[in-house]
Amino acid sequence: MINIPERAGKANGSPNGHAEFEQEFQLNRVETANFLWDLAEVVEQGTIVSVGRDNWTLSANPLEPLKLEIQFKFQKKELEIQLKLKENP
Repeated sequence: MINIPERAGKANGSPNGHAEFEQEFQLNRVETANFLWDLAEVVEQGTIVSVGRDNWTLSANPLEPLKLEIQFKFQKKELEIQLKLKENP
């Protein structure tokens, strides 16, 4: 399991429910890099991807191709990078 540091931001839904869940996290550069390295290792292995914290875990067995979205908001000078892992049936 890829652990997420404990500094959580705003959230919508519950990771333990059966509806959609969204959670933001505030990470420093080292924590972000470590998370991305851990994620890259699991994705490269082709195994189930599990992320979580002490009280919850979310997992997906991703189907290829993986979806990567890149968005740049020029007014805010904000780059958003989003990786979507769709569950393999």
